[in-house]
Amino acid sequence: MPAQSEKQARLFRLVRAFQKGDVKPSKVSSQVRKMAHTIKPSSVKDFTKVKEIIKKLKEDYESQGSEYTLSKAKEITDKPFDQVLRENVGVPFDEKELLTFQSKQSGFAGFGKTNFVHKRSTKEVSAEVQSNDSTKKFVFKKLTNNQNKGFYNYACFVRILSDDSDEPKDKVFYTLSSIFDEDGGTQKTKILADFIDRINSYGL
Repeated sequence: MPAQSEKQARLFRLVRAFQKGDVKPSKVSSQVRKMAHTIKPSSVKDFTKVKEIIKKLKEDYESQGSEYTLSKAKEITDKPFDQVLRENVGVPFDEKELLTFQSKQSGFAGFGKTNFVHKRSTKEVSAEVQSNDSTKKFVFKKLTNNQNKGFYNYACFVRILSDDSDEPKDKVFYTLSSIFDEDGGTQKTKILADFIDRINSYGL
């Protein structure tokens, strides 16, 4: 049975992580501990499957007309992850953007704190999360918009290495934020903050 909301999915991902021993008892609530002891791991896992979350979010988008949609989170099947990153050369993040990433570390991907690592040499910010029998790498870049000179998009590239025998071993997705200009000021950082939240809600 799929999760009925993004919030519910995040809760069950935390329960699953606790069952696997990835999260200490002191780091979760009594509700999470109780759920972990009373619900079978296989049932918990049913609420955290990527394909079910994606299906639910697509339905939400179609009914609400949201700007963000998982149809924009496209799967890349013909290129390895490293090649995709090399082909999408970003421009540097500024100090305010880096501070925005820092402010979003708590609760990213459904866990306590995820470290965003800034690599100046490749002009990217990345995070790696282990959960749901998989390892997920998120790489954020700021890309020049090819159709509109002087404008940009934030991009997130996601690699999912799955240990689940029912799923392909390696999946690569990417999605883009709305367009913005470099002089956007607080509007620019608001777009980035919202974009990170949306990536978090996708359940990837």
